[in-house]
Amino acid sequence: MRPTELIDAAFHDHAEMHAVLERLRAAVGSTDRELAHSLLGQLLMIEARHYATEEALMRAVAYADADEHRREHAAMLDTLTRIVETVALENLASISPQIVAHLESALAHMMDTDHRLNRFASASAR
Repeated sequence: MRPTELIDAAFHDHAEMHAVLERLRAAVGSTDRELAHSLLGQLLMIEARHYATEEALMRAVAYADADEHRREHAAMLDTLTRIVETVALENLASISPQIVAHLESALAHMMDTDHRLNRFASASAR
């Protein structure tokens, strides 16, 4: 894919993640464990796909901060994987603070780190 196509895919992923994050926030608030677990699984798949797209974009535009950005991706995927596994085994209420922390971290990553990458990639693609 060309950098502009990767940028478009990343923006689409952000919109999809945001929608799942909002549904997940509501599920955690209602303590609907099955729904929360399902949404967490969806989020894990979307985040993994999104991070692969962004990493392809970083390679395509020779992004200088790629290593740091990839480390953030790896840490967030690891955290989310552990949350998904924990929700499958434990009470949702006991893991809710970790879910909320991940949601906040994912949103902050999108607003800051991903925004910097998109600005750089957009400028490079011109």
